Amino acid sequence: MRSSSTSAYLQSDATVVRPSPIQGRGLFAVVNLPGRRKLGEISGRLVKLPQARRDIETAERIYFIELTDTWALECSEGNQFKHLNHSCTPNCYLRIYGKRVEVYTLRPIKRGAELTVDYGETPHKGGMRCQCGAPDCRAVL
Repeated sequence: MRSSSTSAYLQSDATVVRPSPIQGRGLFAVVNLPGRRKLGEISGRLVKLPQARRDIETAERIYFIELTDTWALECSEGNQFKHLNHSCTPNCYLRIYGKRVEVYTLRPIKRGAELTVDYGETPHKGGMRCQCGAPDCRAVL
């Protein structure tokens, strides 16, 4: 019986954190990755959403994901997935399942490519300048 893509994790040595041309550090594929495959889950601590928004108002780099109207996952001390940079043309996506955040590939990804997700809008007042460099970049998150 074939395992479904939602339950099959890739090995932890399939990715590496290194300097990113997008911003700071990024997460890169060490091997060719198949499409529609779960890579793992972003780790962090649960925090109340209003406090999380206050904490990141002036932050240059954001390490939190809104889960519900009440809760956020604060990822600054989390695993390697905290280094997923934003792209307006991502190759991965996030699935919020309860209070967990799962990371999946959208399509096959070649070894050496940076793994990216579309984080949508930022809670920063006036937005935040996008640095993804994609041809169809929205310019502001």
